[in-house]
Amino acid sequence: MHTTGKRMAVGSSLLLFGIAGLGLGQETPAAVPAAKPAEAASAAPDHSAAYYHYMLARRYRELAGINNRGDFVERAIAEYKEAMQADPDSLFLRVELAELYWRMGRTADAVRDAEAVLKINPNQEDAHRLLANIYWRNLGESQPDKVAKESLGKAIEHFEALSRISPGDNDNYLVLGRLYRLNNQKDKAEAAFRKVLNADPDSRSALASLAQLYFDHGEYAEAIEQLKKIPEGEMEPGLVAMLAYAYSQARDYDDAVATYEKALAQDSDNLEIERAYADALANAGKTEAARTEMQKILKQQPNDGPTHLRLGQLDRQEGRFDEARQELEKAQSSMPDSLEVSYQIVLLEDALGNEDKAIPLLQKLIKDTEKPAGQYTPAEATNHAIFLERLGLIYRTQEKYDQAIEILKQEAALGSEQAERAEALIVETLRLSRQPQKAMEAADSAVAKYPKDQALRLMRATLLGERGRVDEAVEDLRGRLSNGPSDREVYLTIAQIYSQAKRFSDAEAAAEKALSLSTKPDDQEYPRFVLGSIYERQKKYELAEAQFRQVLAADPLNAAACNYLGYMLADRGVRLEESVKYIQKAVQLEPNNGAYLDSLGWAYYKMNRYDLAESHLEKAARLISSDPTIQEHLGHLYLQLGRKQDAERAWERALKNWPDAAGSDFDADQAARLQKHLEELKARLSKEKTAQR
Repeated sequence: MHTTGKRMAVGSSLLLFGIAGLGLGQETPAAVPAAKPAEAASAAPDHSAAYYHYMLARRYRELAGINNRGDFVERAIAEYKEAMQADPDSLFLRVELAELYWRMGRTADAVRDAEAVLKINPNQEDAHRLLANIYWRNLGESQPDKVAKESLGKAIEHFEALSRISPGDNDNYLVLGRLYRLNNQKDKAEAAFRKVLNADPDSRSALASLAQLYFDHGEYAEAIEQLKKIPEGEMEPGLVAMLAYAYSQARDYDDAVATYEKALAQDSDNLEIERAYADALANAGKTEAARTEMQKILKQQPNDGPTHLRLGQLDRQEGRFDEARQELEKAQSSMPDSLEVSYQIVLLEDALGNEDKAIPLLQKLIKDTEKPAGQYTPAEATNHAIFLERLGLIYRTQEKYDQAIEILKQEAALGSEQAERAEALIVETLRLSRQPQKAMEAADSAVAKYPKDQALRLMRATLLGERGRVDEAVEDLRGRLSNGPSDREVYLTIAQIYSQAKRFSDAEAAAEKALSLSTKPDDQEYPRFVLGSIYERQKKYELAEAQFRQVLAADPLNAAACNYLGYMLADRGVRLEESVKYIQKAVQLEPNNGAYLDSLGWAYYKMNRYDLAESHLEKAARLISSDPTIQEHLGHLYLQLGRKQDAERAWERALKNWPDAAGSDFDADQAARLQKHLEELKARLSKEKTAQR
């Protein structure tokens, strides 16, 4: 922060001497005048004497800095006191002495004297500035959380006073905005930075600070907007890297890669940027290039924990679980206290179905990141929320719905940014636990609390659609259309609601509209997937297959598309070898996914490979015990294996569960067919029992 004008009185001595290690000299330079004998105090201030002692004090300060002599500092203090005795009403002299105390490390004396000045004149600018600087600098020192919080509050108090006293001083607003950011006061921080930009739209510091604020809160599009206003030639590597990361988080991976390349051109030896560049390549689907970059890093730094971590993550995403474990073990060896390494191990264990290992690891992460009295920074709250959410989702996968909801409520308690997502997950969990009325009530309550949250609105509309209130759901969603980027998600939800209601022409139109709004290749994957599922439900198999193939052309690791395409072929009994390959890929990527295991088991059943079908269908039924389609498939298999009573029980479970199966394709027609099969089976079993008597 620059010091000009009135601030020079406090700021000018910053360079005059160091604080620590002041030595005592033996000689007094002749340049220092002898002290004037003290005169008896008079009622009126003696400005001449005050000025004389003040000039001596300044000179001793200069000499203390030049000669590194503590005796000169003491002489300076004595002269300030003489000056103050001559002019007791001078607040300027008191602030000067307080500032000297601070430079000497006598912070308590500095604070005491500066606060005494403010009791006399609450608008004394230099006193506020000194206290603001003292508390601001304290934030950079290691201190207990309580003390740091107090220092932050005091720094804000005095910078607010400075902004009130000197409203045209942009430097004050810049620092104040940064302090608000540290204090999790996003709106105030944004207002402070905006005030600077209103006066100076090209302020690089304000643009960078505002971008960082948006970045902290996950508002990456807004961060990108601010950073792009800074001329490229004026952006230091750190800001370029921030822009690249924001592009990654906004899923604009091509721009992320290109921007990281610019950052590396400026700072080719920056290991952090190299790692992020490799990540961006992986996210852009350029996995071989990403691995090449990571191996380059490991040649230079064989024990580089973050790179082993990223390789482990990439291996897990590609279904190379043994390699992932090896890389994560290396990362953990290099970074034993890393939360991210522990979390990636959780994701690995979860993917492999090792919940007994994943849950204790998550519980430890939750405990380690918990803050007393809920005092979280935005980053801390985000991390804690991620760990809570993953634990809740694992409980949900285990069909421990009450435990899942309890954990998600803890996430919601972290604050509005976490609460909105947690509320949506709670609604979805109630829906999956076959409590449609409670899910609807929870959705209504959440939307009332967070009326602007689109995810909650979409979830509530989905629930309305599942309850047969299709037109009401769609009307509500159409009211959310804004001719903006969010319309894409709205049209996708409309498409799924119409598809569930078998209003396929309307569903197709909505899905095609969502596709037309998806300008980036990555954004087109899900609309194509939804459109493919709508075609499949109408038995337009060639059109459906074309959509799924386009999804896989863009992302060969899209497990959901692999599974859907493979199952669509298997269920019709066509190209069974090909169908198995697609589904095997899905299972390789997500070996603990009950729906994918069911698809693979059903494909093997269609191939008459009952030995292979059995293990997959039974595991699928253990993972998703209430799914009617899985139970129907299992019943058919048991019947072929001669296990008629097991088949009877499986079909009874399917028919019991299907009316409440959230979002299931198992409809009334399928239930009627299965009911007929069950009645025929029961009749056969009854005849067999009669014949055995």
